[in-house]
Amino acid sequence: MSDDSGFSLVSVIIAFSMFVAVLAPAAALMQRSSLVSGNVENRVVASNLATQELEVVRSQATYAFSSLVTNYLGSSTTTIDVSNVPYKVTQELEWTPGAYSPGGCGTSANGSADLQPVLLATESVTWPAMYAGESPVTESTTFTPPIGSYSATSGNISIQVLGASGQPQPNVPVTVASSGSSTPYSQSVNTDQSGCAFFPFLVPGNYQVSLATPVAGETYVSPSGQTNPSVTLGVTSSQTADYQFYYDQAATIQLPTPAPNYTIAPQLGLTLANSQMSGLGTEITDPIPSGTPTEITDLFPFTSGDYIWLGTCYSYQSGVQSFTSLTPTQLYPGETTTANLGYAPYSLSVTYNGQPISGAQITISMMDPSSTSSPSYNQNCTGNSPAYNVQVVSSTSSTGPSLVYLPLGAVSFTATATIGGTQLKGVYPPSGSSPPYVSTTSGAGGSVVISLN
Repeated sequence: MSDDSGFSLVSVIIAFSMFVAVLAPAAALMQRSSLVSGNVENRVVASNLATQELEVVRSQATYAFSSLVTNYLGSSTTTIDVSNVPYKVTQELEWTPGAYSPGGCGTSANGSADLQPVLLATESVTWPAMYAGESPVTESTTFTPPIGSYSATSGNISIQVLGASGQPQPNVPVTVASSGSSTPYSQSVNTDQSGCAFFPFLVPGNYQVSLATPVAGETYVSPSGQTNPSVTLGVTSSQTADYQFYYDQAATIQLPTPAPNYTIAPQLGLTLANSQMSGLGTEITDPIPSGTPTEITDLFPFTSGDYIWLGTCYSYQSGVQSFTSLTPTQLYPGETTTANLGYAPYSLSVTYNGQPISGAQITISMMDPSSTSSPSYNQNCTGNSPAYNVQVVSSTSSTGPSLVYLPLGAVSFTATATIGGTQLKGVYPPSGSSPPYVSTTSGAGGSVVISLN
């Protein structure tokens, strides 16, 4: 009879291997089931915690609503341990538009309390063992201010912040501080998704409202170029003082590089005008900033763009000049755009006895021709204001005339040079000429020859 003990050992090994092969997936499945079960338990606990915290807010809203919104608006975080698991509970309290003010901010301008905002409370709960990409457990509800909250003895401030294109600006810090009050008050709230910030229960009086940049390290500006715009509002009993800010990330304009051999004299200054500002408002930069490339920073990104030209006297006025001769430079929040610059390229030469002179000093005068029959090109320099009168442009060289970008408007030239120990002077246009100035327009170049005598 043969010995089958070896066969039995092999059979055991094969059977055990098959058992392990079957057991491994089953073990992984059981482990996964355990994890899922644990995660479900975590979410149940998190949901209970969110509900519990909302009930605390509900109680405060019922019995101490004024204290709740005065002391706890904004975001706060606490950690609650349950069965050795730390749950992080983040609470957000913010005003949100009521049912009758969609997309807007609370106001009582029409005398109706229906437009007053409601308080939105949101509780978000997270824990360490959450899966990647798993959303926190979130519960939220709104609370309508109880009767009497907007009382006859207090008032409110409602602020809305919009961007350059009219879009709501969320997360902008808004600070309200009492002005000249015997009871100092200061509170800061970030705007919500509608760009709104609401400050209730204020003692009647004057309050200063100011904005701050919502993104650290980035510059935001108002249409007037203020980085922290502010306004003083008066609060009266049982009323809401409303104000709307325009505030957006600043844009930058880069001046174009002059053509070969041409220069831009920084003393000439630069003017920016915008049709969205009242009266075709202008912003004067004098002198032009130094640096390569030359940039004008902290500009509000008006959607209509800015009209930019050299010089600080020439002014576009209704009925006198229009924007049609210039191309606007489109501005974008946080971006840099090369300017469509208005200037006049000129060749300036100085001669003596018909021969060109090198080293002559040329200056330019921004003139006021309003007393003539010509249009008043230089409205900003009426009376030849000394601040903009004589500007150094350049000096002629031995290689030929001076090539410069001239400012727009009415200008005249003066040249001086020392020849044989004698100081000589020349002007252009010559004395007695009519008109007594050169009219420069954008893109229209020319040449000027100034004779010394």
